[in-house]
Amino acid sequence: MNTRVGQQDPESKPVDSLQTDTSAGHEYEEVLDLIGFGRVQWCVLLASGLLLMMVINETMGMSYITIVSQCDFETSSMDKAVMSAASFIGIFCSSYFWGYLSDSIGRKSVLLYTTLTGNIVSLISIFIPNYWIYVVARYFVGFFIAGASSTTYAYLGEFFVTRLRPTIINYATLSVGVSTVYVPAVAWLVMSMHWSVEVTETISFRPWRLLTFFYLLPGVLGIIMLFRLPETPKLLISMGKIDEAYVVLNWIALQNAGKTLEDFKVKKIKSDICIGKENIMTVSNSPTVSFKNMWKETLPLFKKPYLRNFCISCLVMVGFFFSSAGMALWYPEILNRLRSDIAEDDMTVCDVIDASIDQAQLNVTTNICNDEVNTRSYIDTIIYGLVLIVGYILIGFVMNQIGRKLAITISLAIASTCAALLVWIQNEIIIIVCFCLYLVLPGLCVSVLSGAVVDLVPTHLRGKALCICLMLGRTGSVFGSNLIGILLESHCTITFGVFSGLVFGCAVLSFLIPM
Repeated sequence: MNTRVGQQDPESKPVDSLQTDTSAGHEYEEVLDLIGFGRVQWCVLLASGLLLMMVINETMGMSYITIVSQCDFETSSMDKAVMSAASFIGIFCSSYFWGYLSDSIGRKSVLLYTTLTGNIVSLISIFIPNYWIYVVARYFVGFFIAGASSTTYAYLGEFFVTRLRPTIINYATLSVGVSTVYVPAVAWLVMSMHWSVEVTETISFRPWRLLTFFYLLPGVLGIIMLFRLPETPKLLISMGKIDEAYVVLNWIALQNAGKTLEDFKVKKIKSDICIGKENIMTVSNSPTVSFKNMWKETLPLFKKPYLRNFCISCLVMVGFFFSSAGMALWYPEILNRLRSDIAEDDMTVCDVIDASIDQAQLNVTTNICNDEVNTRSYIDTIIYGLVLIVGYILIGFVMNQIGRKLAITISLAIASTCAALLVWIQNEIIIIVCFCLYLVLPGLCVSVLSGAVVDLVPTHLRGKALCICLMLGRTGSVFGSNLIGILLESHCTITFGVFSGLVFGCAVLSFLIPM
């Protein structure tokens, strides 16, 4: 997520006023300034990056598991689409609830319990032999890791002063690119092994099941780090727990500077009643009352003056995830076919897919199942991940030069053109370049639009607005992935045409959002 550097946090006070009223206590941001950036912030950044990486691993990692498990589960293209979408559906179903709960009981608690539970379910799924039970397990993995997906940015941001927050969020977002490299690299390593352990007459344990363990590993490391980290002092202050916030800030001061708050002449933390009223939500023992409270807190987003801009932002976000994440789940599959023996120099992507269908039908008649992944497919996906990392590094600079709206429009125009060209291009290298640009550019726009959404609504609605926008966006991943599963083999040209047109439509809608 990107926000303008130098933007004033609505919850913070001007520095001059802070310095003239220290008798009433120090403001939170002023205390962080006094303590300085140090060990604790680095640990929080690393832990947050690991959690975000785990979320991407568990969702996008299915793009390889669907290929290498197809012989064990006897899956069709539609079955693969359902398997890939299961985690996204789980994230959609629970994201807002976890975001709501994190404002009420604490960010750290939600991150710990949801990530731990999600990792346990993911570990159990390694041993599941039945396709539909496996899909259900993946749904619950998504249901729980949504806690990390919806809460990590809030937890991370509240340990930093406003002027550093955009930069830190950008660094954390780099974990998406790192994960995009990690997933194929681990798959390449694990799937180079050739062994099988017969558990029963019908169940065999093969190397692909180990992929899940390596994909959840960053989450385990993140949990271990979280155990030693505190709740965010800013949330404790907003909950009225001033003494607890003071203890946490004192611990941060000791870790960062080897001094106590008293050494910085900070004896009291100033509370802000307005912040508490804005941010704290009521949690009731009654589910009905809790859902009513959630709806009451959310309803202002769907009224003037926010309704129009917020709805357009959500629609564009759905388009971003539909095109980028939806197609990314099939990227290794398409590359694997493109790198297969049936692909020739003068064939387009759709020609290769048509030829692979004929080959698959031949394999069925001869009772052959091929779940091998071509080595070049791993390399191409790693290159895509590296391009994504470079893109995240450059997007902030580009946005500062030409603005959010123009950055999004130009990126989407290029992506739409690349998707359309994939129907006609026959050169293998140009196909890979166009594919990378099509996947990377809308993906980068997700963080840019997220920053714009934050600026469209007041402070007390920002967390809810962003959570809903990203939650709806992830439904786009589900629809995109399933649409490819339905259309790719039967109507390949139409598939790329639809995705190209959708991205172009998002570019047009982006012009309507004030950024």
